[in-house]
Amino acid sequence: MQNQMGGHDQRGQQRLSVEFPATISVGTQLTVKGQVKDISLNSAFITIKNNIYLNVNDEVGIAIQTLPNDATVHIQGLARISRIVPGEGFAVYFTKIDDDSMKCIKNLFPNE
Repeated sequence: MQNQMGGHDQRGQQRLSVEFPATISVGTQLTVKGQVKDISLNSAFITIKNNIYLNVNDEVGIAIQTLPNDATVHIQGLARISRIVPGEGFAVYFTKIDDDSMKCIKNLFPNE
């Protein structure tokens, strides 16, 4: 697992470079496996190998495993697509996550 401090995004928020498995659900019928490339307190960039049709502002379900050999989902909730990078993945910002998920994200940033 890569777990390095990244830079800051355009909004000035600290980002952490990671390699966390993620599952993205679009509606009730489609789920896609991906990898979280970086994460901040309120957003993430997810790489995917599959081509799926998404638009900016689409809301998706998100489930992220923060421990490499543990299938337990530690961060889950809803997110909205903020940017799409064709052939690579997409950026999301979290719109609804529970308190335990937020605590898990905050634990990734001990200096925040």
